Amino acid sequence: MLGSGRRKLGAFLCHRCGSRLLVPRPFHSPASNSRRVFSQRDSLLRKDVPPSISILPRSFPYQPIRGVATSPTDPLPPPAATGTDASITSDDQRTVTGLLERIGGRRDWAQLSKEREELQQKVQSNTLWEDNANEAIAYQKRLSKLDDQLNEYNGFREKEAEIAELLSLAQEENDAGLLEEVGAELTSLRANLEAYSLRLMMCEEADEAGCFIELRAGAGGAEACDWVSMLSRMYQRWADTSSPTGTRQEFECRLIDEVKGEIAGNKSVVLQIVGSYAYGWCKHEAGVHRFVRISPFDSTNRRHTSFVSVNVFPSSGGGGEESSAKNIELNPGDMKVETMRAQGAGGQHVNTTDSAVRITHLPTGIVVACQSQRSQHQNKAVALDMLRAKLYERELRAKEQAKADQHAELTDAAWGSQIRSYVLHPYKMIKDLRTGYERRDVDRVLDGDVDSFMEQALLQLGKK
Repeated sequence: MLGSGRRKLGAFLCHRCGSRLLVPRPFHSPASNSRRVFSQRDSLLRKDVPPSISILPRSFPYQPIRGVATSPTDPLPPPAATGTDASITSDDQRTVTGLLERIGGRRDWAQLSKEREELQQKVQSNTLWEDNANEAIAYQKRLSKLDDQLNEYNGFREKEAEIAELLSLAQEENDAGLLEEVGAELTSLRANLEAYSLRLMMCEEADEAGCFIELRAGAGGAEACDWVSMLSRMYQRWADTSSPTGTRQEFECRLIDEVKGEIAGNKSVVLQIVGSYAYGWCKHEAGVHRFVRISPFDSTNRRHTSFVSVNVFPSSGGGGEESSAKNIELNPGDMKVETMRAQGAGGQHVNTTDSAVRITHLPTGIVVACQSQRSQHQNKAVALDMLRAKLYERELRAKEQAKADQHAELTDAAWGSQIRSYVLHPYKMIKDLRTGYERRDVDRVLDGDVDSFMEQALLQLGKK
């Protein structure tokens, strides 16, 4: 190129050693420079020039070009695998093997296989449906669940054995192409095993169901109300996107109820997360969340601390299978149903009729409300669903008296009771006080990237 100041390189065959040499091509202008460079190049390629004579810079490589035939009849040699590629693939293989061993220790797979064989014999009985149809349905559901679990686990083991065999073959033949394919397979298998390992931590009865997330402002006044809105947005963004590591798919998030604050934000918000294992992911979010920043509502720009209590309970729908919350019986005499005008933006029908519903369960004192739907019947149905979910969660907590009680952890939303701190001033950091896990990219976390905190809670708190 004219005036570019950069030379292109051309590959030429050396008559003495048969190697290809990269020689700078001449400028097209001026003509004298072209003749000089061409003459130097031709003298280099002549047989009577000693190999020690060079017209190229000292740093210029003289090695033959790999993977290029020295003559039209020579075959192209296969690319050789480097030691770095082989070691990285071997490290990935050891990581996958370790994940499989960890998964194998979290469940008694031999006992599950034995239980599946027994259920298969019971289901094949000719008199089972005649004697007890409900029992037969329960057997079939349990058998289908065991089949899915065992088939998935055995599929991982077979895939790992197949990849190990391919890796051994690639290392023996020193085939870089095959090693690259094996590395990609190992990366995919590792991601699937990590997601499966986390899912195995969700082994409680209600983990597979959907959930409700209830946010209530604590100490902090207007700052606490604004903090409720920020947490609500964070959980909605989390549900609408899948995990960056591929361990979780996106969920459906619905706004069930909200009470506006006097100055800004919300006093309380209720969200419904619909999808399989939503409760398993969110159950460790229950607790008090502390927030520190320079308050935009303070004219003197002082630092304020606010608190929000988060409660999570399983819903009766939206899970992978029918939830036991649907079996909770509600006595109409035990409920106090109130209707009122819905708040916020609406229409000619919503704001002119008593469409919002609040239900109080008199024996337990549980209060639920819904105003997100257009009609009173729809709001009542959602409120009854929330009441069943809360009563179901009450039963679950009664069965787990030996474990940490979730409601006992939800103490006053004030100093000394937080499970996670979100600090924006004088430094930026979010830290979970139960697991010790922390992150500095607070903007990404508040924008919905909370999967890492949930994963750490599952791995550490799930062992207790």
